[in-house]
Amino acid sequence: MYYGHAAEAAIRAALCLASYPPGEITPVQDIAASTKVPKAYLSKVIQRLAQQGLVRTFRGPGGGIQLRKPPEAITLWSLVHATEGPGEPDRCVLGLGDCSSKDPCPLHESWAPLRDEFQRLLQRTTLAELLQDVSDTRGEKQPTNRPAVRKGDRTSLPETASERQGRP
Repeated sequence: MYYGHAAEAAIRAALCLASYPPGEITPVQDIAASTKVPKAYLSKVIQRLAQQGLVRTFRGPGGGIQLRKPPEAITLWSLVHATEGPGEPDRCVLGLGDCSSKDPCPLHESWAPLRDEFQRLLQRTTLAELLQDVSDTRGEKQPTNRPAVRKGDRTSLPETASERQGRP
């Protein structure tokens, strides 16, 4: 099991969101700039995370995204699963389709234990732990200079197709 670009973008975006005070709404363009993920692509990834209940989106002026749960309650596995889907762990490391003990690829016997350990790592690692590790490694402090938005200031609604078309 390994993950693709969507899961990587989801982890980076969620890590960015986790770095702000709880309840703060962060504009998509700020997350895109911080994570260096194109805004259009990031919006699609965020939509998947919202569908899985990991983030909340807010439309309109001052809209954006916030984590739906505390960073301690969001695992990397939940982000990967939300973006890659449930069948991803069975993807062949060589790209030869589904890989199983009944129909193994040449690397299956060596890869399966590594894949399983990687999945366990993702399942036990939370955003809070990752944020702390990243901050410790870089000697950074979490941003606290942006004001938190009070709950109830905006409504959480999905963006309409006409609104998406109106964006550059």
